[in-house]
Amino acid sequence: MAVNNTEVTMRPQISTSKRIPLLDVARFFGIILVYYGHIIERIMYLENPVATAQYKFIYSFHMPFFFLLAGFTIAPEKTLLPLGRYVKRLAASRLVPYFVFTAVLAVLSLLFAGHFVVVDLTTADGYLKGIVASLLGFPVFNIPLWFMACLVSVEILHYAVGRFLDSTLKLAGAAILFYVGGYYLTLKIQFFPGPNFWLLHEALVVYAFYLVGVVMRRESILLGAHSRWRLLLASAVCLLIVVFTYDLNTGPFRLFQAVVIVLSGHGNVLLFPLTALVGSLLLLLLAKSAGANRFLMFMGENALILFCLNGVFYHYFNGPYAEWFAANFPGHWMAVTAAGAAFTAVSLACCIPFILLFNRVVPQLVGKPARQGPLLPRLISGRL
Repeated sequence: MAVNNTEVTMRPQISTSKRIPLLDVARFFGIILVYYGHIIERIMYLENPVATAQYKFIYSFHMPFFFLLAGFTIAPEKTLLPLGRYVKRLAASRLVPYFVFTAVLAVLSLLFAGHFVVVDLTTADGYLKGIVASLLGFPVFNIPLWFMACLVSVEILHYAVGRFLDSTLKLAGAAILFYVGGYYLTLKIQFFPGPNFWLLHEALVVYAFYLVGVVMRRESILLGAHSRWRLLLASAVCLLIVVFTYDLNTGPFRLFQAVVIVLSGHGNVLLFPLTALVGSLLLLLLAKSAGANRFLMFMGENALILFCLNGVFYHYFNGPYAEWFAANFPGHWMAVTAAGAAFTAVSLACCIPFILLFNRVVPQLVGKPARQGPLLPRLISGRL
């Protein structure tokens, strides 16, 4: 039987597992920037100007992108779940991996000295403060998990108000209101160090990007068929915009002269969202142009595990590697970029066996609570 080629090419790209390649691939591209950004951060600490510029470039958009992507992937029906079922699903998919991997790094910190700057882990009082901070949503034993903590607050916020945002106009209006309100709140009050609870203060700001993602899914943006050359051309335009705007944002910042979401360091009220949104679109366009690549999708599907494992590199390996690089190689842009790319590739490759192990043995603990495992039963049913 003949197949209508036009009909096939116009369908959204859905894999046989019903996953959307665009979102999985984009998620992995974002993870690459997380790993690369954290090693570049440690080279930056050694007063390398090239690393400083790359850090500011990456941080201008890569974390807002993850909140936008979370909104892109949210099923509208989740906001209509009964409260008890919603809380159970949230706890199983977000809180379980947050606490499991926080505990793993806390135990490792008892055995091996690492890079822990928020609390003094040489004393029992420091460990107690670290445990309390982690319970309050700031994971000092596994810093990259701050994103998970903030996402919990964002998703609870969306559960509370998302059901009332039933049009694109309302979603856009809410995004502007939450962004402006959250921006000026965090500009006037420093929550960290200070009164921090699951980064709720910052959730008000990044919820705006989450809602942009909701709008993109609602309007099926980039979900249809597009020619690759147009996608690459649009990617090039977005890259140029980010290149020419990220350094225009000169603050006000906190600690670092760059956008750092976890510190509520956003900079200029207009330049921050401009660069963050264009950079996010850049990653989505590149992901769309990559198509349904099985390896990229596999890594993106397991992005939560990669996020959790990044704490191991962040606290134990990035610092020594940065010091070794600075002691043995020149600090020009080619060497810095090659060093960061090589360490990122090795780090991600080292994670693959653990991805396979976790998915096979304890999928319930790594963000897949509806799966049945050999050691633990499923934590929730597969139904909404």
